[in-house]
Amino acid sequence: MKKIILLTIVTILFVSPFVAATTMTTSSKIQSQKSLLNTNLEFTHTVFVEEATTTWCPNCPSAAEALYALYNNSEYPFYFVAFVSDVNSISQDRNWGHYRAKAIPTIFIDGGFSHYVGSGSTPLQTEQIYRPLIEEARTRTVHPLELETSVVGHEDATLDLTVTVKNIGSKPYLGYVRSYVTEIISRWNNQQKDPYHFGFLDYAIDSMVFLAPQNSRTFTMTWDGSANHGSLTYPDIVDDNIMVITAVARWMPHLVLKEEYVGTHFAYYVDQTDGVFVE
Repeated sequence: MKKIILLTIVTILFVSPFVAATTMTTSSKIQSQKSLLNTNLEFTHTVFVEEATTTWCPNCPSAAEALYALYNNSEYPFYFVAFVSDVNSISQDRNWGHYRAKAIPTIFIDGGFSHYVGSGSTPLQTEQIYRPLIEEARTRTVHPLELETSVVGHEDATLDLTVTVKNIGSKPYLGYVRSYVTEIISRWNNQQKDPYHFGFLDYAIDSMVFLAPQNSRTFTMTWDGSANHGSLTYPDIVDDNIMVITAVARWMPHLVLKEEYVGTHFAYYVDQTDGVFVE
């Protein structure tokens, strides 16, 4: 019986990715959102937000502007990455292949700890929706990690990346390390012809890590924008316009069952995030 259940779950998870997505606005839900902001609460980690979007989506500009405004107000630490699915096949795989997102915009917080489909009718209303979700995530229990990242550019589309992850907890840690190369002002525009922010280009690091208590591991690599990145190349990147965002997620799958606009998938919750500009 257990084998039948497992086979059913695997079959659901690995059907073909969605070819199209529905656009959504959810302004009717705004009044039900209640801010969880409490300045007495301590941050347990830096929150990571993934923005599933496209260039043609009419409801996505509000989501994009809201996330950028929240990021800029410095109330609490978080980073976000815009996965523009219709122009980047790697973004499409993340949004539709992994998360099984069937509507845009959708944001996934801390690797799928929570998610929200849709946006408000204005950027300000969308901020009111997203804010309590980020605030909730910032105080969740995480495995204690220290994360340090440095990126050196050479003005030739190459980036030398160093990432060090340290397990400062008392238990062993198994997880994923992913470093996202993003353009601060993206080459891709939203439906209103405004550029996305922190638009995802490709992974620089996508690796598993095992750490004994109080141990660390350092990853080093050179990312070449001129190389092939899911059928795209980026020989024209500008060092001053690049931020590399690294998230470390624990390898403990949480089964997320199918909803109306998000399919069944496994979520791997993020324990720490870091973002750095190019030196």
